Order: sequence, then C-alpha cells, then structure tokens
Amino acid sequence: GKSALIPQIMKKDVLLSYPFENIKSFINLLNEAARDDSVVSIKMTLYRLADKSQIVDALVDAAENGKEVVVLVELRARFDEQNNIDWSERLEESNIEYSRKPEEAGCRVIYGLNGYKVHSKLCLISRKTDKGVSYITQIGTGNYNEKTSALYTDLLLITANQEIGKEAAEVFAALLKGEVVEKSNLLLVAPKCLQNRVLDMIQEEIDQVKQGKEGYIGIKINSLTDK
Repeated sequence: GKSALIPQIMKKDVLLSYPFENIKSFINLLNEAARDDSVVSIKMTLYRLADKSQIVDALVDAAENGKEVVVLVELRARFDEQNNIDWSERLEESNIEYSRKPEEAGCRVIYGLNGYKVHSKLCLISRKTDKGVSYITQIGTGNYNEKTSALYTDLLLITANQEIGKEAAEVFAALLKGEVVEKSNLLLVAPKCLQNRVLDMIQEEIDQVKQGKEGYIGIKINSLTDK
C-alpha cells in the first residue's frame, strides 16, 4: 500500500512543482486527512476548481467522517462581479458539476470578503496529538484544480512548521469574521501585509549590498502591474 503522508510531512517539508510533479500527492494527503482519526479540521480557500473536483470529494468525505470542514469559495473568480444576485443559489445552479455538494455534507461554506477577492491558496489541517494541536499547512501559488496543475507552472509547499500553522489559523479566523489580516509574521497576506513587506525585503537586500555584503532578489510572478 501507499505509505502514509502525514508522518512524512511531520518530519520534513514537501515542495511540489507543477506541472513537473502531480497534484495527486496533495489529493492523497487530503484523502488521508479525511480518514485520519487525529484530524479534527480541514480549512481551505477554493478559488477555481476542476469540473469533477476530487478536492471537493475529499472535503465531503472529511465532513461525513465528522471533521470540521470550512471552505471559502471565491465567487469573484468565476462570476460577473456586477451581478447583484444570490451567490450561493448561483453556485448551486451553475454548471460546476460537483459530484456532491459540500453544503449537504455539513461543510461550512463562506463566500469571500466584502470588496476583496480572496486569491490565497491556503489549506490548514489541524490534528489533535498528546502534545496539543498540531498543524499541517499547505501554501501554494496554483488553484486546487487537477486540470490546470498539469498546464501551469506553480509551487505547492506542505509544511509541519507549527509557527506557520498558527498563522494560517489566524488567517482563517480573520476570513471567518470577514476581516483582513492586520499583521503577520511569517506569511505575507495581502492587502495589508504583502506589498509593504516585499518592499521592506527588497530594501534589506539593497542595504546589505551597500554594506559590501552579498544581496540577492529572485522573483517569479505572472505579471507585474504595480508602478
């Protein structure tokens, strides 16, 4: 049989690079978490899903197994923002053929933040252990989409770093309250803790070089519109 992923991630971070590597590893992790007795919750931001989403199937399984499942569905990723309509009804009736609807399984579905597009690709798996809560966090640049993961270059980091897990938990707590993250330490979270932090980091490298030390900036982005 396949070796369990959670114990491996507890020992060592995993970085997947699409399309060179397959999203299947991440889907396997979600399926494992859905069945693992130590897992108490899975929280996730869903931006664009594939038509028959294995991600949704895994989340539905988790909810049916009694785990707390919270998903933020970003409606602005799909629909005309001007349409003043009942988003949730539209989601139900839209041509997204979920094999099963997450709401029916008892997942908690929230819809974005007022005035913002939630573009994060963040997943937090919380487990209860002898030592208290233990987090596995996945942070990625690509959508949770089996189709596009085979086409686009994206990175996906899975880590058991507990500090990152705690911050991810704070991000989800803010999203559930409909608020933006005001301050962060490790994660760069727009709109308040991304651009300013990146500029600070760039400045740090400039200062290093001015002091005669080594400096390096490597950036990979889709596009840059900021003046």
